[in-house]
Amino acid sequence: MLEQFVQYFLGEVRLIAEAPLVLGAAVLFLGTIIWAVLRWRYSTMIEHRNRIIALYKARLDGATPDQAKAKMDSLEGQVLSLKNREWPKLTPAAVTDFERVLVPQGPHVVSVLLQDRDSIFLARDLVDAFKRIGWKAKRDTSMNDIPDGLTVWPEDDVARGICNALTMAIGALVTLREDQHLKDQGTYAIGIGYKPD
Repeated sequence: MLEQFVQYFLGEVRLIAEAPLVLGAAVLFLGTIIWAVLRWRYSTMIEHRNRIIALYKARLDGATPDQAKAKMDSLEGQVLSLKNREWPKLTPAAVTDFERVLVPQGPHVVSVLLQDRDSIFLARDLVDAFKRIGWKAKRDTSMNDIPDGLTVWPEDDVARGICNALTMAIGALVTLREDQHLKDQGTYAIGIGYKPD
């Protein structure tokens, strides 16, 4: 069997030796086709990579890796500082405590004033809690600046109850302020300003 294979192989070698030009052309043709297919395939991949690299270079504005890392760290710090400005949502237990403290005060009218969008969830939770205990409550915006932190107007016993309920529910310091106009109307306002650090 080995001898037959050797005879077959020698016969093929003689055939190739008699027609080297045809074999060379076939190998060259096949090689060219393989090269063209691989070049087409990898050129699209390389082109895609080059576009990504160009995009990164444009974003980094020619920065070194250390400069890029410093910029990323700075951006992460900015995101964290913005997240720390957000007032927290009220937990269900905090809402229950808030409502329990204010129910004995009887129904009143209250407006929850927002400084910016960082306080929208807290404002919504407060309005919902006030409405559940029978108060006429609404979320509003103020044309005037709202002091940083939480503020309740006008200063009286009901406002002190609101202040205590907010302190228990959120754990933040609440300021009481005088406002004769609101006192004369018999309404209350809660200002949610920027969250202090």
